[in-house]
Amino acid sequence: MHFKILTRVFLLYRPFIIHKPFNPLNQIKMTVKTPETNVTLTQNLEARNKEVAKCYAKIVAEARKLVTPFENLKYRTTIDIDHTKSGKETNLISEFVCFFFNITLTNNRADHNMIYGTFDEEAIAKFGSRLYNRFLRQLFKHTMFENTKLNIEDCIRVNDPAKVQNFFVNRLANGESDYVSISVEEKA
Repeated sequence: MHFKILTRVFLLYRPFIIHKPFNPLNQIKMTVKTPETNVTLTQNLEARNKEVAKCYAKIVAEARKLVTPFENLKYRTTIDIDHTKSGKETNLISEFVCFFFNITLTNNRADHNMIYGTFDEEAIAKFGSRLYNRFLRQLFKHTMFENTKLNIEDCIRVNDPAKVQNFFVNRLANGESDYVSISVEEKA
């Protein structure tokens, strides 16, 4: 019974089926990577990753300035984590954490350096969105195509507001180490 239905459908739509003769020019073209191409791609990736790391440093410097107006020391306390010195195998490279936000430099599966920014959800509720907006502006300001040698606009990922304060407090409780440094920014 199914065969009869399929036959009727085929015969009904057969005039509309277009058969194209085989044409070798319509074949899918393949690109073969030569060693020269691989070298160029590697050089481009290294240049991109260096540019992302440079922008990360600029963003962290601006983030330090964002916390300087606060009176309370805990709001001006910052933590720098150099994951490359932790001895653990991880994609994380560097991290900046304060009471309000977390900025992370990491290397993804495609070997691209990426910058992740996360703002604390309670900080938005307690202090409003002004600091959050300034934080976002700094993330995008330094990675804009107009401000960089290479187009690295796709290196930024903004996470949904999360519980950064818990992570901040845990890192403070663990104290300093060979790869973690804690400092208090001077009041502006």
